[in-house]
Amino acid sequence: MKITNHAKSLPLPPGDLGLPLIGMDKTFLQNPQHFREELYQKYGAISKTRLRGKNYIYLYGYEAVKFVLINEDKYFVNTSFPNSKKIFGNTNIGMLRGEEHKNRRQLLAKALKNKALNGYINTIQDLTQNYFTRWIQSEVSDLSAQLNYYSLDLFLKLLLGIDSGSQTEINNYLRTMGSGLIAIPLPLPWTKFGQALDRKKILFAEFETIINQRQQENNRGSDILGVLLEVQKQTGNNLSSRELAEQIVNLLLLGRNELTSALTSFLMLTIQYPSVLESLKIEQEQLDKSEPLSLEKLKKMVYLEQVIKEVLRQAPPVSGGLRQVIQDCSFQEWRIPQGWNVVYQITSVLEDPDIYEQPEKFNPERFNPINAEDKKKPFCYLPFGGGVRECIGKEFAFLVIKIFVSILINNYSWKFKQNQNLTINKFPVSRPASKVAICFSKQT
Repeated sequence: MKITNHAKSLPLPPGDLGLPLIGMDKTFLQNPQHFREELYQKYGAISKTRLRGKNYIYLYGYEAVKFVLINEDKYFVNTSFPNSKKIFGNTNIGMLRGEEHKNRRQLLAKALKNKALNGYINTIQDLTQNYFTRWIQSEVSDLSAQLNYYSLDLFLKLLLGIDSGSQTEINNYLRTMGSGLIAIPLPLPWTKFGQALDRKKILFAEFETIINQRQQENNRGSDILGVLLEVQKQTGNNLSSRELAEQIVNLLLLGRNELTSALTSFLMLTIQYPSVLESLKIEQEQLDKSEPLSLEKLKKMVYLEQVIKEVLRQAPPVSGGLRQVIQDCSFQEWRIPQGWNVVYQITSVLEDPDIYEQPEKFNPERFNPINAEDKKKPFCYLPFGGGVRECIGKEFAFLVIKIFVSILINNYSWKFKQNQNLTINKFPVSRPASKVAICFSKQT
């Protein structure tokens, strides 16, 4: 890799910009995952293409991904769907850059790091147990959908203290808002974009009402909103109710999707490896059953953490990242022009045989202290992204997954219906290739 001051004089990477106006849209939409793999097979670590009227540079492999991550805010800045700011607001952490992003991240971290996590354990444990009690009563016909409800209920309870949020209109509001992200931005009542703006108005008003009420109370609560309000009081770093609502919606959307993906992948992958499940069970049996769940007890689940890390390596909740180029730069003597967009492939790092021995194998032992394959190089374990924009809720996600799995392993068993397709698609997030049914049963 070489960065040069004469990037403008270098040639563009190889690739195919496709037809005028439509670019490579047709080929991409037919199979997005195959499209990006084919770019790598044809052109290597760096290539160009055009999608939806915009020019893109695709970067593949460890060195390419690291190049993007270490040059955040120098050559690259975070970007998103064109309608994101209008639908989800322009002050949430996903939209901010530079010092603003850094300061907002530090504030939110107070509610999602170790000191606060212990306060969420009982809530996670109770809600998880309630869902398993419900699931064992009948076959779960759509695993991903049920885990989506679980994740929404969990996040709404932990964020704002809302019970049974998946049974409210909030779920529909979020779905409609999401559908407006790539819609034609016509704010008319019958368009997807107009409907998204309407649901945004209702949802944000509901969340702001909760925030305003909580600000007036002496006991601000022990959920994430309560922690944020207390941190603001102590630091004087006050956000408006609208700004707080935007942070909460951002955490809700990203956290829900990533947790649903991780739990679905865990169940689908580990069921294929009985020896792994047996080792998980043995580890749980060695723990003191009389000791309540706590951060200290969860830290003792060393093998469970290795299994989770291997699941997330093989099926990362985030398959890649998107950045806008703010200054001409170069990679491998190819020009990356200002104004273009860069797509980098996280999965290409997690499957790199120079980092992970036999990456196609499911092997939790690659993460034990002796092998420590994820410590070989900086930025080589990126299931939640990396660099300054690594998912702020990574520790929180591991907490929830550990609690979910410990309850599952100690009390239940599961199996999938026969002759189902258990393939996991990895783009844009890891999810089942088709709807899968699962049956949970109480251990005897």
